[in-house]
Amino acid sequence: MQTVVHHLRKTYSIELNGVKIGTTDFEFADTPMGVIHGKINFENVESPYELFRKHCKKHNVQINDDEPKLKLIDTVVIPELKVYLENGTELNGWGGAITGMDNEEYEIQFGGITSELMQTEFKHHYDDYFGAE
Repeated sequence: MQTVVHHLRKTYSIELNGVKIGTTDFEFADTPMGVIHGKINFENVESPYELFRKHCKKHNVQINDDEPKLKLIDTVVIPELKVYLENGTELNGWGGAITGMDNEEYEIQFGGITSELMQTEFKHHYDDYFGAE
């Protein structure tokens, strides 16, 4: 008899400068590249665009695309942007970059996920890509 395991979606906390700004479920992955990404669900953030733009300017973080009229921003990895697993452990990797627009949605892309971490923490993405045994 085969048992089907349904993956409970995990939610990850996102902090900028030690302040929680929201969460993500990391719904998507480029498994062989070690990249996970997902929609950001903001908490107590009026304008994500203003938040990230101010932060990047203050901390000299490169902005690839900045369209004030559209409130659209695309950043490189933001060193002060941290992601935490449900157990409170910081997610290790190269870090998170942000892309999005205020009237649409924002996405966090997090790179540098090791194969081992992909197989444990993000097992559903690993299994989807490599086929579950």
